[in-house]
Amino acid sequence: MRRWNLGRITTVTIVAAVIAAGLAFWQVIDVWHAAAATAVTLAVTTLWSRTGTAVEDPEWPRTVTEARAGGRHDVSDLSWSTFGRDGRVTDRVVRRVRALATDRLRAHGVDPSDPASLPDVEHLLGADVVRQLASRQAPTARTLQTWLDAIERLGPAAATRSVGPTAVPTTTSTPEENRA
Repeated sequence: MRRWNLGRITTVTIVAAVIAAGLAFWQVIDVWHAAAATAVTLAVTTLWSRTGTAVEDPEWPRTVTEARAGGRHDVSDLSWSTFGRDGRVTDRVVRRVRALATDRLRAHGVDPSDPASLPDVEHLLGADVVRQLASRQAPTARTLQTWLDAIERLGPAAATRSVGPTAVPTTTSTPEENRA
């Protein structure tokens, strides 16, 4: 509870008494009703003066999040933004995968923006993947997995590959992948 606010009580009571006296003078109300109105105003003002919040409203404690070294935050951010409400891959992820494919192709000496190098791009990624990457339609999770597999098969760069025959990687689907 708060302390008595005598200034507020005095001011409101004097204003109410003057108003009640004016109403009684012009015979809008009689003297007894004017006195009763002043007394009620005094009681309400006294109650208003003593009530109130003793403490401020409590707030939720602020939690401090520490950004750790590494890509944990980026991975978490990307995983939450991978799929939209329609269940398809979002534009943000598609842009990042396209940029990754462009970087990998350039590391292999192929410029994907050059129309003359389209056969080389199709040879490295596959014709279906190139067609899907160029499409403006939002891909499904299965399509995104196909893109990432094709980009991963490229490896980091042509200069870092081992010399010798390259085996074509074989992939087998697991029951979990078939459901995606």
